[in-house]
Amino acid sequence: MAVLLALSVPAWSQSESYLDAVYQVYDNASDTDPLETLKNSIRDQFDIEIADDPDVHRWSEDWLNAVKAVLTALPEKFRSATRMIYLEPSNLDFEVKYNGFNEQYGIVQMGHGSMFPSSVYTKKFKATYNRMPTSAEKVARFKYILARGMAYSFIQENPDVFKAYGKTVTYGDYSTKVYGPGAETNMVVLPGKTPLMIDLAFAIGEYCAAPASLQSKSQARYDFVKNNVMGGASVSGWDYKPVDDAASNTTDPGNDPGNNVETPTASGAPAIPDGDYMPIVTEVDVGTAAASLPTEWKTAPDLLKSAIAELFEVLPKFFSTCTQAIAYMPTTDTETAFSAEGFVFVTQNSWFMTSFVELDDAARGKRFKEILMREMALRFLYYHPEVTQKWKDTFDKNQSSYDAYIDMQQAVVGYFAAPAWLKQVNQARYNFIKTEFMKGKEF
Repeated sequence: MAVLLALSVPAWSQSESYLDAVYQVYDNASDTDPLETLKNSIRDQFDIEIADDPDVHRWSEDWLNAVKAVLTALPEKFRSATRMIYLEPSNLDFEVKYNGFNEQYGIVQMGHGSMFPSSVYTKKFKATYNRMPTSAEKVARFKYILARGMAYSFIQENPDVFKAYGKTVTYGDYSTKVYGPGAETNMVVLPGKTPLMIDLAFAIGEYCAAPASLQSKSQARYDFVKNNVMGGASVSGWDYKPVDDAASNTTDPGNDPGNNVETPTASGAPAIPDGDYMPIVTEVDVGTAAASLPTEWKTAPDLLKSAIAELFEVLPKFFSTCTQAIAYMPTTDTETAFSAEGFVFVTQNSWFMTSFVELDDAARGKRFKEILMREMALRFLYYHPEVTQKWKDTFDKNQSSYDAYIDMQQAVVGYFAAPAWLKQVNQARYNFIKTEFMKGKEF
């Protein structure tokens, strides 16, 4: 396994670019391995690491050549915001993931579904073109997804470009549907994320992979990407064939209707006590269910408990009292945390989960607080359904409760962990969280 070092912070938390970072990878692979040689040549040419987990899921020569073709075609201004392209070590069928928090900014995570389309996608392709996609067309689709994934790195590094995009296009008239198990809005996490960021990323991907298609759908998006993202450069396309959302005779999953959400309580929020507030902090004895975990993971670390105390010391009680108890629960599952009613359960993954970069205790504490804030936002909404309705009335009257919850969770985490960035990218959402969740408290 590689040992990764990152000696920088992202652009949304400092004035200078994080491209000044010193980012090194020490790999145990043999210098004679042709795949490692190809990965190193890409790194040396473009200053972008190409990583994988050789024990689980490794890049092949064909896909590495596709990566190199994409990087060669893209202008330096765009690709320089990406510092790593990582092949996710699993067979999950999602296309691409991006996490802009916890020193993972600039790392594009490519999923199994980027290389091997889901059955839902292939049925939609067949409905559009009356045939199955060829091998070359699957490679072209991979290139499109990679460019789309790299767009999130660019958006995070260039918030002014994103702000200008919102003033140029009309949101809602351009499809961002993914025909697979991982809807893009659930796979992308970065400060101040909005559906318009997904819109811009899809437009960037289509500009690169099928420019004529984008131009026919939206001249405004085509012109914006060309002039503001690509610096006037044209990308000839990679023979990518977009599917037709209106094509029939296929399974066509729609957006989540919002049924998969917890029903808010009608009993009202907990009383706000005088003085300081701390929830009950406890541990769950799961017996032999977590027997395979390392011993140190089975009990809550002292630093995790300290992080809880630090967080509740600064949060307004109007928000924090909606979380009545926090329980540490070791599990063999991959979840970091989950919650219900007034209770939050944090797993060992919330603290010990591995990262692309080496985390010290302070970074682990910061990551844990962001995970806890995400769940606490849901606990607040459980007791304050009027805030969910006000969010919809303010930003999208047709938004499902499920999508509204995701948006508000992201905004709360951004408000706490990257306030300057959220304020710059979306002042309206910043103001909403400040007023409705935090009662004026700023961080």
